[in-house]
Amino acid sequence: MECDKCMKEPEQAPPVLPSCVCPRDDHDIVVHEEHCLQYRNEQMVYRESPVCECYDTVPPATEEECACCRCPVDQCRCNRAGREAFDEWRSKRVMGAMPAVLEATHPLMQKFQETLKRFLEKENQIAADEIQRLKDELKQSKDAYDKDLETIYRDDHDTNAQRALIEEYEQTLAAKRAERLASEERVRVSTEKYKQARQKLDSNAVQEREATEELEALTTLCRQLEAWRDETESDLTVNQRMSEKMKTEKKALADEKRQLDMIIYNLSNEVWKLESKLELFQKQMEIKNAEMEQVNDKVTAYAAELEDLELDKRRLVSLWNSVLVNIQQRDRVYDSVRDDYKSLQENYRTLLNNLEISKKVAIEEMNRSKEIAMNKDKINYDIASASKYLEFEEVRRDALQTQIADITESIEMTERDQELVKSENQTMKNILRTTEKDLQHKTELKLKLENEILSNLQECLLNDKAVEAMANGIKKMREMSRKQEMTLTGMENQHAKIVLDIEMHRSRQAHNKRVLEECMNKVAAREKEIELLQEKYDRKTLLLTRKQRELDIMMKKYIALKEVFDMKSPQERRIQELEQQIRELRERTERAQHDWLRLQGHVVKLAAHHHKILADMNLINKQIQICDEKTMRIQAECERIAGERAAVERSLRMLRGRLEVAERTRKDATERNEDAQRAHAALTHEYTANLKDAESEIIELEEDIEALEKEKINLTQDLDRVQREALIWQRKGILAVELKRNIQSSKAAEGEIGQMKTEIHRMEVRRDQLRRTGEKLSEDLALYVTRRETAADKGRAAAALEKAHGGTQQSRSAHYHKLRLARADATRLNKELKEAQANMEYLENELCRLRRETVDTAALNSQLEEHVAALLRDCRDTERQKQWLLERVVRSQRLGSELATAVKRQILRVKKPKAAVIAEYTQAKALNESLKNIVATLSKEYPHLSDKLETISNTLDIYSPTQSPRLSEDQCYCPKDLENVAEKPLDSCPCP
Repeated sequence: MECDKCMKEPEQAPPVLPSCVCPRDDHDIVVHEEHCLQYRNEQMVYRESPVCECYDTVPPATEEECACCRCPVDQCRCNRAGREAFDEWRSKRVMGAMPAVLEATHPLMQKFQETLKRFLEKENQIAADEIQRLKDELKQSKDAYDKDLETIYRDDHDTNAQRALIEEYEQTLAAKRAERLASEERVRVSTEKYKQARQKLDSNAVQEREATEELEALTTLCRQLEAWRDETESDLTVNQRMSEKMKTEKKALADEKRQLDMIIYNLSNEVWKLESKLELFQKQMEIKNAEMEQVNDKVTAYAAELEDLELDKRRLVSLWNSVLVNIQQRDRVYDSVRDDYKSLQENYRTLLNNLEISKKVAIEEMNRSKEIAMNKDKINYDIASASKYLEFEEVRRDALQTQIADITESIEMTERDQELVKSENQTMKNILRTTEKDLQHKTELKLKLENEILSNLQECLLNDKAVEAMANGIKKMREMSRKQEMTLTGMENQHAKIVLDIEMHRSRQAHNKRVLEECMNKVAAREKEIELLQEKYDRKTLLLTRKQRELDIMMKKYIALKEVFDMKSPQERRIQELEQQIRELRERTERAQHDWLRLQGHVVKLAAHHHKILADMNLINKQIQICDEKTMRIQAECERIAGERAAVERSLRMLRGRLEVAERTRKDATERNEDAQRAHAALTHEYTANLKDAESEIIELEEDIEALEKEKINLTQDLDRVQREALIWQRKGILAVELKRNIQSSKAAEGEIGQMKTEIHRMEVRRDQLRRTGEKLSEDLALYVTRRETAADKGRAAAALEKAHGGTQQSRSAHYHKLRLARADATRLNKELKEAQANMEYLENELCRLRRETVDTAALNSQLEEHVAALLRDCRDTERQKQWLLERVVRSQRLGSELATAVKRQILRVKKPKAAVIAEYTQAKALNESLKNIVATLSKEYPHLSDKLETISNTLDIYSPTQSPRLSEDQCYCPKDLENVAEKPLDSCPCP
């Protein structure tokens, strides 16, 4: 340390020769001049200790200690005691007379004076040259110092500018990163919306496909009904003379055939539904597998990021330790340099004041160079981190590009699906147009036939009975032989048709067997596919458990590292975020497992349904056997009918004169036609009822699916709540066990002593760890001291070489070269940042384009949804119209049958009195009006049931034709002349 007293000039010792004529100072001490002989030998310089002894607070030294350095006298190195003894002897010595000396002007001294003068002049010249050289070197060093200061200032300015640029780049990178995250979030939301729209479109396509299949089934059913109608009409024309027993058996066979056809139709519908459900399940399985693969890829990526973060953390810790050691080394070097500087200041105070300044400047320059080096290392580290971040961004860009490609492919697929849907809708529209035209044509034909029937009835009623009987007699007599031949050919045709029916039954039985075998093969193939899917699921679960085990190991390692370091860093926050993401992935996998369990439940249901189908098929086989038995019975009946053929021929001979019997047979034929029409109407009603039942079952199934989904959501919520409660209770149990253990240990005899022992053991372990750490640090310090010494030696050697060979220009050129390299790195970094910014702009443009495409796709999906909704509404309207037309047909047929029976019987037989009939009619009319009002109010209050209510209102709005007779109170009823009613029109009455 230094103080004011230490910084004073050292006092001069008293002269040894008091007879000198040199002047004295204020303290009566001789100050020799330069020409004095004793000038060189007078002043004695002693090296002072670097330790200051000028403080008053220092206690006085003892006799055995040195007053300067406080070390023992026999081991003292400052020679303070010797100086004090010499000064005391010199001050107390007895000065005798000076010996005789020669004067300077003596001839003997002249040669000495000349030589001395030459020596002194030479020395003076050498000193002057040295002083001039030192001044020149000082000037040069000052100029070099100014230039170095200028270059350092420029470098500092450049580094500050680069630091500002780097900060701006960091801010822009952070902003771009935030924008990128926001864009990723928007992309994720848009993809979710797209997936939902795609699922909705798939469901609509499935519904449309089912509707088309149902429509095809209805068309085939209508065609089959028309074929059956033609067959029944031909049977009616051929089987005019059949007995009642044969008719009843034929009806029974027709009913059984209808039931079998209905069973086959229901089975075909069930098969179609099962195939559509299996396709839907396959799509769901593919989606789940894709999601599982994405989850596995994310888990591997997160594991790799965790490993990278652990490596970065280790590297940062090692760098931080090296920085601490370098700081300590710098402090030690600085202390050693300061001590050397103090010693040099004490030794060369009078001559090296300028050198002190230069050394101070050199020290500052060294510190600045160190700061520049540290800044350079920091910039290099920032550049490396920026390069890593750019690489990471490039990887993310590649991932985004792949995702964009997938999205484009999916968009193309959706466009193709939309085109297919459009084509299917066009075909459906064409089919609907053709069906509407056929329906209109049928209705026109029906109205024409009804008008013809009414005109024929009126003509028959208007003709004279006698004329009609004569004409009929003539015609019957003429056609008797032809009818007999026709009856014979009819019996032969009937026999051939029965044989044909038997063959048709056999062919249908073989076809049913083939269909049964195909169904069994399909079921076996489906079972094999289910087994393959189960194996894939087991493999995925094994892979998931292995990944989960690896993740648990990584989490344990991370917890151990966190307990070791116990610090919060950005990497740890990132790790916490990754852990949160991993937990979310676990929850997602749990949800996927729940979905898989739900699908397994569906598979079980499908298996049960499969068993049910097998049972139905067995039942069909039994029914087929029954049909075989019936065919055998029919063959027996055919043989019996062949035996009865002779009797029929005999009866035909008896029927030649029976004209009224022929009329009755004609009327029986008309009645059978009406019965066939009624059977047709009943079949149509039955099929419409079955369709309604199927629609109600579909609605119930949809409601059940919604209820199951709600129940699944409630069960997942309950499961999460139960898991949380289980974790809370587990934590409580652990705390209770620990508390119980602590209480037991404290209640024991040596509880506190044991705790103290454990604390002492823990402290000893910590002390051993600290001791090992201190030993390692001391070894590192010794190693760094040796490195410092070698570095100092290298620096001295480099300085000597520079001083000997003029290496300043070389070091300056090297410094300039380093600066050029740093600038080149900075320009390269700027270029890379510009490229990254251009890539980010390109990605933003791509994102905007994708958003526009998603908006267009959403608009197109909404249009398709509206179109599908319009088609569904049209289908519902068509169904209501068809049902209304069927009811009108049934009513008209009933009315025609009543009119036919009235004409046949030629009398209106009323079983009830007129007042009761009119009362019932008015009551039924009032009930109809009240029901219509109720349906209208219900349609207003419940608009979602408008379809069903409109169907009911159509049923209530059907009336009898306008030309049919009405019930009224003023209508007359004539019981007289009932036998002559057929000769007069219906509107004529003899009553007034």
